[in-house]
Amino acid sequence: MGMCKPSGGIERKTGRVGSLPRIWKPNSRIDLYDESGNLLQQGWYGPDGRVIWYRDWSHGGLEHEWPHDHYVDWENHKNPRPPYIGPNGEIVNPEFC
Repeated sequence: MGMCKPSGGIERKTGRVGSLPRIWKPNSRIDLYDESGNLLQQGWYGPDGRVIWYRDWSHGGLEHEWPHDHYVDWENHKNPRPPYIGPNGEIVNPEFC
């Protein structure tokens, strides 16, 4: 899974899974950590500042393969990049950075 540096930069934030904003700085990434410094989630933001992808590194609930990705569909299920269906039926793209 890619870990490239977006042109808008990378910000580190502390919080809980699900607390990343849906709109942020264009072409950027936020790395979300818990209070102990464990990476929980990352969010990638496109040219319009809208989140386009989340990568979960840890959260409660059902067992998942870690990390796993979630595509954010802003256009009524029209995917601008080809999806890959993960082992649990989730739409992921392991090549996205």
